[in-house]
Formats: sequence, C-alpha cells, structure tokens
Amino acid sequence: MIMVFIALLLPAILGFLAIAVLLKKEEHTSLLERLCLAYPLGTGLLTIQMFLLGLLRVPLTWAYTTLPVMVEILVLSLWVLRNKTPLVPKISYGLVKDIASAKTNWTQKAVLIVLTLWAAVKLASIFIETGTRPIWAWDSWSDWSVGAKLFYHTKSLLLDTPTQDFFGRGVVTRLTAYPLLNTLMQTWISIWNGGFDEVLVKFWTPVFLLSIAGYLYSFACKELNRLTAMALLVIFLSSPLMSYHAVEVYSDLPLGVYLGLASASFLHAMRGRRSYWRIVGLFSAIAMFTKDEALFFIAPLFLSAAYFLWRNTDDRITKKNTVMQLLSPLLFVAPWYIFKIVHHLGIGADSTRLIFSFHPEVIVPAIQQMASLENFNVFLVFFPLFLLAAGKPDRELLHILFALACYVLFFIMLYCFTNDYYDHFFRGTVFFRNILTYYPLIALLTAVLLKKQPILEHASPVKRKHGKRKR
Repeated sequence: MIMVFIALLLPAILGFLAIAVLLKKEEHTSLLERLCLAYPLGTGLLTIQMFLLGLLRVPLTWAYTTLPVMVEILVLSLWVLRNKTPLVPKISYGLVKDIASAKTNWTQKAVLIVLTLWAAVKLASIFIETGTRPIWAWDSWSDWSVGAKLFYHTKSLLLDTPTQDFFGRGVVTRLTAYPLLNTLMQTWISIWNGGFDEVLVKFWTPVFLLSIAGYLYSFACKELNRLTAMALLVIFLSSPLMSYHAVEVYSDLPLGVYLGLASASFLHAMRGRRSYWRIVGLFSAIAMFTKDEALFFIAPLFLSAAYFLWRNTDDRITKKNTVMQLLSPLLFVAPWYIFKIVHHLGIGADSTRLIFSFHPEVIVPAIQQMASLENFNVFLVFFPLFLLAAGKPDRELLHILFALACYVLFFIMLYCFTNDYYDHFFRGTVFFRNILTYYPLIALLTAVLLKKQPILEHASPVKRKHGKRKR
C-alpha cells in the first residue's frame, strides 16, 4: 500500500510544481485550489508521456516510466527555486479560522461543523469501500482494467499486432478507439505495486473525487460564503452514481473533473486572470485523452474562447499570445489523435453508427429521469430555476453555457440518431453516465448563479477582500 501511495503522490507533486510555475503571478489562487488542480494535471501529464513511451516501443517498466517524472520534478523544482516562485500563496481561506472566529455566531459554527463532518465521513467511506473490494462492473474491467493488466505484464501497449488487435483487443473485448488515461494510470499503479491488484489499481479515482470536491468548496467560498459552500459540497457528494464511479474506476468521473476544471479556469481567464489560459488548454487536452466525448465539449469551449478574445482583446500581440497559450497544450494530446487517424481507429464504441431514424420519444423520459433524483440530486432540478431567477446571464456565464448546451445537445442527438445510444438509453446504462461527465460543471455553475440571488448576496459571515479584476 505504501508503494501505491507513492505512485499517487508523484503525479500530485508533478502537477503541484507545474501549477506553481503556471500561476507564478497569480496571488488569488489559494493553496487548496492549487492542491486540487495538481493531481488531475499530474495524472494527465504522466499518462500522456507513458503513451508516448509505449508508442516509441520503450518498455513500460519502473525505470523507464519513473525516470521522466523524476527528471521533470527536479527541473521544475530548480526552476521554482531559481525564480523564487512561491509554492504557497500569500492569501489563505481557513475553515477552522471561520469556525473559531468571533464574527461567526454559534448557529453557523454548529452547522459548519456538522456539514464538514458529513463531507469528511462521506469521502472517507468512499476510500474505505475502494480498499475493501475488487472491480465488480464488467464494462469497467473489460474496457479499462484488463488492458492495464496486459500492459503491465507485457510492458508494452501491445502495438506489434494487426491494427484490430491493438491495446490487447485480440485477447478481450476492449475497444481500441477508447483513450488510454484510465488504463495507463492503472498500469502505473501496478508498476509501482509490483503486480496488478484489482483492489489497489482503483485508488486513483477517489483522489479525483477528492480533488473536485475540494475545488468546488474553494470556488464556492469565493463566489458565496463558507457556509453555503459547505452546503453545496454536501449536496454534491450525495450523488450515489458519482460515489459508485469513484469506487468502480470508470472514466466518466475523471472526464467530469477535467471538464469542470477547464470551465472554471476559463471563467477565471475571462475575469482577467491571464495565467489561467494555459490551464484551460491543459485540462482540455487531458480531457480529450480521457474519453472521446470530451471533444464535443472542448470544441465549443474553444469556439467560445475564440469569440471572447476577438470581442474583448484589442491588442493584436496580446490576442495572439493568448491564443497560443490556449492552443499550445493541445500538442500534448496530438500524438494520440494522429495515431487514431493513421490507424483508422475512429471515435467511441464500434457499435455506434449514425443511423438517421429519428426517435423524439427519448426527450420526455430524459426529462423525467433528470427530475427523478435517482442518481443525482437537486442540482439538476434547481439549476434551470436558478438560471431563470438570476435574470439575464452575464457575458462570462454565457460563454460557458454555450459549451455546456452544445455538449448536452450532442448527447441528445446520439440518443435520437444512433441505434446504440438509443438502445442503451432505455436500458439505463448511458444517460446517467453522460450526465455525470457534466455534473461537476453544473455544481460549479450553481455557485455562480447563487451569487446572483438576492437572498445570498450579502450572506457571508466573514468578509474577504479580493484583488481587482484585470481587464
């Protein structure tokens, strides 16, 4: 278990140092936010370079996979020391400080303590369950885990085979078009553990849940107040499907984390925090290495970003530099898509085919299922109500809502125009998983919308000063 902990710690350190470098001029990103950004970023960087090693036929052994990470950590550490880049920002927002503050009344303190304990117990229970059982779901095993087991034992990506058998498909039913972040992260854990363990390889996904939970809390604290932020976190963690996916090592939750962090970073960038443009690009690139669906969110997000820059940046040089900051991280994921194009791997499951047989009957049950609270909670029900109550959306919110609307429309078209998604919709195996990929974003946007509600506008028990936005 110690070796698995080290395997999880290394990408977190890599990501934390990378965030420190990227946000070196950013004083209003708290330590908690940096920590929550670090692990997803480090995981993405690690798995992409493991794919490149496998593509170059470098054996996926401990030495060959660990050495690049160690070198990168060393280089980033030297860069941080040489440039005196602060690892911990000057500002900090402390929950304990709020609870102990004389400005917080006893009722608020009691509620804060209860909500904090609930969130802590909920997260702890997910980690405990992860460590008490192996992989149960067949599709989780066949699509992601069995490939990791093969990669570990063969020390390769199994590319010295006919195209139709790439990534071990000749052995199992794994789909060759699926991105490899999930599989390679399980391979990385197996390499450090010294064997493929069906319990231990799952421990990276609960850390993703922990990361997005901490980020949602910190984000909501700045938008609202600590009490409301903790309440939002408790509601967010009450989703049974999200807890199940955190334990069962699917790719839907990690994708939801990346899309949520990319969108939140886009919001910060639009508010004048220019250091976040590169982070938008990085999380977008990693999302595209997590699941194919990401492309249909990232494409409209980048279109929205391009329109924002065109309308709000007058200086041509600044505009050009910002576009380069946004687009350059896509070079990290370019080899994967070039590989897919060269070998005609396609996108998504092999059974997905565009057959234009319109099925509008899916719309009504889709709305009913979203409102049923079966796998999620009140976020999905109240989000459109908060959107209406907030009045005319501001420019920043509209840019993100455009990407979200395009993404949801993409899934609706799949349900209506493909036999595979239409059939799975009524079997209950697709619809809620698709929602899970934008559920974290809904939670983050709910905090933004609540800020516009008069009842919460001045509800913060502790007033904080923020830096002026740069336009």
